[in-house]
Amino acid sequence: MNFSLKLLESNSEISRKILQELAIYMNKAFNTAIPSISQELKTTVKQAIQSQPEYTALVSGQLKYELGINSASKIDNIVNIWSNNLSVESKKVTVSGSSLKGSISFGMIKDNYSDVLSSDSASIKDSNTGSVVPWLYWLLLGGGDILVRDYAVRIGPNPRSRTGNAIMVSSNKNWRMPSQYVGTADNNWVYRAISSLDSTIEAMIQKKLEQSI
Repeated sequence: MNFSLKLLESNSEISRKILQELAIYMNKAFNTAIPSISQELKTTVKQAIQSQPEYTALVSGQLKYELGINSASKIDNIVNIWSNNLSVESKKVTVSGSSLKGSISFGMIKDNYSDVLSSDSASIKDSNTGSVVPWLYWLLLGGGDILVRDYAVRIGPNPRSRTGNAIMVSSNKNWRMPSQYVGTADNNWVYRAISSLDSTIEAMIQKKLEQSI
């Protein structure tokens, strides 16, 4: 007994239907993976920001005293704003010619840093003079510019100090951000932290998608 088969659809039509099924499968994988990617990304970014020398210097080092930061919670509030504002979105996988097309995109740091600069934690008000120190703006965007004219920081115990260990005093010099911590819009504390994560984020996304397939 002999049998014969006849394909009723062309190769291109069969390929298109296979791709359509794969697109449905991949979209399910994307939807499953996105929440996990988002949560791990927030943790990864937060750890990266806290691993930078600026964070340590703000909490317990030179910048704490230079800027007069009297509460580590201000620093952590800023870091939390950055990590909590992260968003992950996927673009639906669709058939495009003989291949599939889709993407995962991230919303991270606002390019004008308005999300953190508008926070109460981004500045400090001196209770003695009433002056406001925009410490975060200075650190992120101040560059190497003169930030306080005719004043310098004197390190050492002092009852008038917000931190107890530094005050600004009149000087024939001008105060600038210490050179190792100078920041500009495209090269500062958080920018450097995020830029260091490219390969880590790529590997994490691949792993999460593989787990969801």
